[in-house]
Amino acid sequence: MSETKMVPIPWHMLLLNSFLLGVYITIIGSGGIFALAFSEGLDAAFLYLSYTPVIVLFFGLLSFLVIAMTILLHSARWARYLLCLIIFVLVAIPLTPLIFMPHLLFGGGLLAFEKNGFRFQGTGELVFAIIYFFLTFWWMFVWSRGLYRISKEHRAFSSLWKHVHKFANDYKGARSRLEKLIDKLGKRQTLVPEKLKRKFRRSSDGSI
Repeated sequence: MSETKMVPIPWHMLLLNSFLLGVYITIIGSGGIFALAFSEGLDAAFLYLSYTPVIVLFFGLLSFLVIAMTILLHSARWARYLLCLIIFVLVAIPLTPLIFMPHLLFGGGLLAFEKNGFRFQGTGELVFAIIYFFLTFWWMFVWSRGLYRISKEHRAFSSLWKHVHKFANDYKGARSRLEKLIDKLGKRQTLVPEKLKRKFRRSSDGSI
């Protein structure tokens, strides 16, 4: 099921507004051109100005890409599943070593001593190895029991899958978010935001 069949998407207006946003970002970022002219000279400032069309094009295409990806997310269930998978992978990569820290320490110690053929240089190294493996094994044992209890009582993966399934199959919510996005970005925009225009109008009229 695709929500895009129910919501017309004005791609041409979205592309135009994306380039307007690119111009707006470029103008905002050009505030430092005076500092560049003072510090590096006028040549550096003019060189920056010569790259202005490329900068506008970059930010415009980047904005349009973000908008298109957002529309795809609200339009296709597989895109929402893919987003959840990407988030899961990005979170799992740094989190997995923390979860299995005692197992990694115990296994890493075994690999380190295995390279030396489990030969110890002196009594001090032997005592260190005994204490190290005893503590890491005990930590690993207690930690594994805690992980097992958490997985059994809270069913972390099952609960996570329910949330992913609910988010991916929320067609009504996805369509609502898509309509709000199109209503906000699908209309013709101006380079100067309306809020800023109204503020200048009030200040010119002398009202607060």
